[in-house]
Amino acid sequence: MRSTGRRLLAGFSLAALLACLSPSMALHAAGHRLHPRSPITLTYWWWAESDVAGADKWMRQTVALFEKAHPDIQVKIDIQGTDNLISNFQAAAAAHKGPDLATQWATIPVLSQAWAGALAPVSDYVPASETKHWASTIENTYGGKLWGMPLYLIGIPVVYNKTLFRKAGLNPNKPPRTWSQFLAACAKLKAAGIIPFSMGNKDGYGGAWFWSIIGKSFLNSSDDVKRAVVGKTHFTDPQFTGWLTALQTMMQSGYINDDVASLDLNNGFGPFARGKAAMAFSTDANILGYAKAMGEQNIGVFLPPQIGSGKLSTWYDTTQSSSEMITSWSPYKRQAAMFLMFMHTPERLKALYDQTGAFPADDRFNLRAIKDPLQRQLLSWDLGMRSVWLENFVPTQIDLNGDQTAGETITSKSGGPDTAAQLWERTARQWRVTNPDGLKHFTGWIGGAI
Repeated sequence: MRSTGRRLLAGFSLAALLACLSPSMALHAAGHRLHPRSPITLTYWWWAESDVAGADKWMRQTVALFEKAHPDIQVKIDIQGTDNLISNFQAAAAAHKGPDLATQWATIPVLSQAWAGALAPVSDYVPASETKHWASTIENTYGGKLWGMPLYLIGIPVVYNKTLFRKAGLNPNKPPRTWSQFLAACAKLKAAGIIPFSMGNKDGYGGAWFWSIIGKSFLNSSDDVKRAVVGKTHFTDPQFTGWLTALQTMMQSGYINDDVASLDLNNGFGPFARGKAAMAFSTDANILGYAKAMGEQNIGVFLPPQIGSGKLSTWYDTTQSSSEMITSWSPYKRQAAMFLMFMHTPERLKALYDQTGAFPADDRFNLRAIKDPLQRQLLSWDLGMRSVWLENFVPTQIDLNGDQTAGETITSKSGGPDTAAQLWERTARQWRVTNPDGLKHFTGWIGGAI
């Protein structure tokens, strides 16, 4: 009732003002009201297609609908590549100009930019009544502020080809659970002339996935990683070398495709998608794509095998992956926040799921709409298990030149676990020397929620 009164009063005041003006002045004043200002343009550096096929098309549709609802705002999408997603934004941050909105991978790629002053807190422009519906916000929260918006959830189990399991004499309904069972299955598959495990590590990301998925079994919390980053422990300690030994075992045994070192992460899925490899790590959306192409009856999933006895060995591998940020230099922060909220409207969340198979990171998504057993299984792991993605907890420099390089050392057969771990540790030492502010933030971050 009170707001209606204010609108009526405002209308009366404008009419009274125009009545008091000369005809020419009244025309001039009315003209400002009748002719809207030129639309502003939000530049958005967007990335998601590599995670969830169809995301680019969904985004273009979302932009068109938003612009129709808000004619005074235009959104220009600049699709980013996986290889330069981080470096491009780092360059923009250094120049303090570039996009109004941008995508980075969750946690450290987001928080490091927040620490550098390149981001505006999303929570300063989006009300808590909205963000309370978003999932996994803890991944991008620091200092009581939310710095990146989650859009979809990514779970990464092991996907396997039931037909190839049968061919190798394995029970397709009883996938391996332990590391020894996993290696035994690999041996049978290889003996049957089947590539046991498909992977690509030319860009280092396949190895980083292997660490995040298998390496967590040796750790008790993400604080173990943070302590190694700040030098309280070391990446040459046994808890950080077990995954390198496991990866070397698979390489030496011939359980990974021979061209692993010449394929990037996405192309590394190829042997599985073509029915040549029996197993692979893959995302929810990709797995649903395999089921559609190969027949759901031929596709199975299982939790990554446990190899260590750390507390994280029972945790899963779900992350929001793609995080959407507002830049600190944007003059249109509130309009950028409006677009972020628009992506989380029920209609756009449903469209995201329908078009990509990705599970929206929002509790307003209607889970009851999911009838497919495979999708239900994947979502139950995403939402029902404690999860951590280790790669989120190392600085970009240590990720690119540390754990990624360590994995490449093994898959290229240029060195063993000791050499790889030493490279990782040396990168961490260099980072500490050249990033005193980052070191301070990381030290203060130990004891976080995950």
